[in-house]
Amino acid sequence: MEIKKAALLAELERNSVEKGLVIADSVPESVIGSVRECAELFRGSSIIKVAAGISPLNGLGEQLAYCRELLEAGDIAAVKLYTGHEKFFCTDAGLAPVFDMAEDFDVPVLFHTGWDDNEYSAPERMRALALSRPRSKFVYCHCFYPLAERCFGVLGDCGNVFFDTSSVADDESLIPALKPVFERAVSLMPERMIFGSDFGSCSQEAHIRFAKELKMSGSQRELFMHGNAERLYRF
Repeated sequence: MEIKKAALLAELERNSVEKGLVIADSVPESVIGSVRECAELFRGSSIIKVAAGISPLNGLGEQLAYCRELLEAGDIAAVKLYTGHEKFFCTDAGLAPVFDMAEDFDVPVLFHTGWDDNEYSAPERMRALALSRPRSKFVYCHCFYPLAERCFGVLGDCGNVFFDTSSVADDESLIPALKPVFERAVSLMPERMIFGSDFGSCSQEAHIRFAKELKMSGSQRELFMHGNAERLYRF
């Protein structure tokens, strides 16, 4: 894990990225890094915040108890549910304790979205969840890639849903079609769009280049590149 930490920090420095969010996996044994590993690795860091991956399929009560400890200590800033990677829907009733905990600590809940297993967190399901939990803050990671236009069309008026652009620059052939979609989204929802790169799976440099090429005002760019993330994750 120390080698991965060094690689991440080197990548941030190489791309002039000052701070970032590391998202831990939802299983104890992971090449990405478990919640415990990531929380301990970046404890006290002024550069990195950690989001804890949670799985409702594997001892949810124990995971929630540990996450509460981490939240009380300030060791994590968010939690993530890997809908699609794991076979459960974002609207499953069993997730209520996760949302309750996040509301208690006023932290966001992130969701994996898009690609092939997209029905588990489809925009229509996320809309139903967002409307049923108005006090919750949800982050729709990857913007239902590659169907971002559907994502914004369905969720645009859900003020408690934020959009993380990680992985959207993964396929260069899709970028010409995606650029106007994201430019419009930033213009309509400047306070809900968050730059992301999904480093480790995708190129951070490519995502920064994609962000630089998007047409937006100076104030919108400030929010998109760092302001919204600073506010949401309390950097």
